[in-house]
Amino acid sequence: MTTERFDKFAPDYDTKLRRVQLAEVISTAIARLPLTENMTAMEFGCGTGLVGLALAPLIKTLIALDTSQGMLDVLQKKIDEQNLTNVHCSNSDIFRDEYKQKYDLIICSMTLHHLQDADGLLRRFSELLTPGGYLAVADLILEDGSFHDPSADGIFHHGFDMKTLKTTLAQFDMDSVQGDIIHTIRKEATEKEYPVFLLTAQKNR
Repeated sequence: MTTERFDKFAPDYDTKLRRVQLAEVISTAIARLPLTENMTAMEFGCGTGLVGLALAPLIKTLIALDTSQGMLDVLQKKIDEQNLTNVHCSNSDIFRDEYKQKYDLIICSMTLHHLQDADGLLRRFSELLTPGGYLAVADLILEDGSFHDPSADGIFHHGFDMKTLKTTLAQFDMDSVQGDIIHTIRKEATEKEYPVFLLTAQKNR
């Protein structure tokens, strides 16, 4: 999807039960990492904050980053309504040379398939992690292309092979790479099931 389409869908994004349930599963799985109240985290492609807000109470600060201002506006409303002081929205480009903030945790949930240069994004995540920091990436297992509507744009990958991603992360100074299937999405329209993985890794110290 383009940024404009995400802006359009933002007001009703949380009304889809399947999205909410998936976010709950992902955030619960990420919470099993050794998170601490001293950690600064960034969620790349945060959307309306369904994953990040669930983890915010476990860490010091969450920078919620997205290119869709519409999504960030919905998230900011949640932040205001809940009087959260440790979650901050950011419409930023982490690929800029001047973007140098470091994080103890980086989250990327159901966003990697929207980036044409997925390897480049993983490399950038490694660069932005503190030594010993954690990366958590959730996305679809490699599928036949039927998951997304044929009219949807901005879909560059039809899921991923976990073994390949593990090898890639190891090349980017990441250690303790682990991956598991944590959820399965069933679509009635295709009568198919689509597994979702969570891949975690730790930046070498």
